[in-house]
Amino acid sequence: MKTTRLHDKILIFMMIAGIALSLFFFIKGDGAKDQDHHIKGKNEKMEHTKYSGVDIITNTDDEETYRSAIHYPKFQGERLNREIGQYVKSTEQKFHEELGKGDQTFLKKRPAVFYLTFDIYPVMDHIYSIVFHEESYYGGANGNQRVKVFIVDVENDQFINQTEMIQNTEQAKEKLYHLLLNAFKQSKQYGPFLFEEELENKMKQDGAYANMYLTNQSFVFIFDKYEVTAGAAGTPEISLSYDQVKNILTEKWADRLSIIPDKPEDLTVPNGDRGNESPSNPPAEKPSSPPSKRVALTFDDGPHPQNTLKILNLLKKYEAKATFFMLGSRVDFYPDIAKKIAEEGHELGNHTWDHKDLTTLNSAEIRKEIRDTNEMIKKTTGREPTVFRPPYGAINDQVKRMVGMPVVLWTVDTLDWQSHDPHAMLQIVKKNVKDGSIILMHDIHESTAEAVEPVLKYLKDEGYTFVTVSELEQH
Repeated sequence: MKTTRLHDKILIFMMIAGIALSLFFFIKGDGAKDQDHHIKGKNEKMEHTKYSGVDIITNTDDEETYRSAIHYPKFQGERLNREIGQYVKSTEQKFHEELGKGDQTFLKKRPAVFYLTFDIYPVMDHIYSIVFHEESYYGGANGNQRVKVFIVDVENDQFINQTEMIQNTEQAKEKLYHLLLNAFKQSKQYGPFLFEEELENKMKQDGAYANMYLTNQSFVFIFDKYEVTAGAAGTPEISLSYDQVKNILTEKWADRLSIIPDKPEDLTVPNGDRGNESPSNPPAEKPSSPPSKRVALTFDDGPHPQNTLKILNLLKKYEAKATFFMLGSRVDFYPDIAKKIAEEGHELGNHTWDHKDLTTLNSAEIRKEIRDTNEMIKKTTGREPTVFRPPYGAINDQVKRMVGMPVVLWTVDTLDWQSHDPHAMLQIVKKNVKDGSIILMHDIHESTAEAVEPVLKYLKDEGYTFVTVSELEQH
């Protein structure tokens, strides 16, 4: 397929070696080897995805005054990578500039955080919408939130400009404004916070379409926090169907989009009914009598396309059940792995969408992190998560009120994210495990997958029975 105008590009050089700070990310390196030594600082890994022509790069950094997690796509074409790289580098530089202006003593007590994550939406063939979400917090009550949209043709190594989809005329902008205004007013989530004048001014600007992205069903307009609504609305998104905007589409895109079949509603919106498990996803069988010693193995931040499978095979070998606290974003990228976790009878846990510290978010943002993950897990596996673990173990009264399911932390931290040493992990388990322990591990690390068998063997030899965290709480 042919596309049009390309953006200017600047080559990015961001490769910095280090170890994985697994407590941040929703994406980790597929096939990348864990480091054999611990270096505090940056780590970069690459991972393949289910989307053709799209890999993912993850950079994480853990320092005294800040922590950051940066995730961005990598394509096969050089031109796409250059512009995406320029954007990533620019946002990171801005964060560090603001960081340098802050009170360093205060930041040592409460480090700043910087997240750059993205969502990907297939449109047709090799065309995707890439939606970046940038968030930074410098210790204040409110953080900065911005969005950036790229529409890419990975087959032709080109960007597609939004003005080539919707007519860039005053009449089209006026029509679009009224469509968006009506949608805002009908929204219970965003309507009460709308600033109509700001929305009208936004749609009159030359860059009115800049943060518009396309899915295989609709055009979605996403706005920065405070741009057209009060801060309580977060970053509002308004979706308009193809039919709603058909009269203001360019002729080229009206023709292209007409060939996309409508997706049945029930394939895209989880029904939300709790407890509707399929016959292939039975809960773990309970022993006929309570064992003398019980232990719950838990795995965070997955699923991972290789390491999670290795762990599942080992759990099956030792007839062990575990609880997997999954990130919604990773379930989206690796649905087959999430399905396998469910099919083999393990407990499903919610670990938020992309591992944000929920205590830094407002109620709408917290609700979205939890709800979107619940829906993605249910849509993918047919089962809803039954337990919740907050990223970093960070929780407050507001988060507790909004979770809607049991909150599970841990009693034994293997520090697998830090040591990447299977022997060290086993020694921590030996020293600290007892009846009723909840052991924390991360199924995104190759070294953790290597540690699972010696841990399972030791615990089995010591007379432990492996249960899920919910089963543990029942006794």
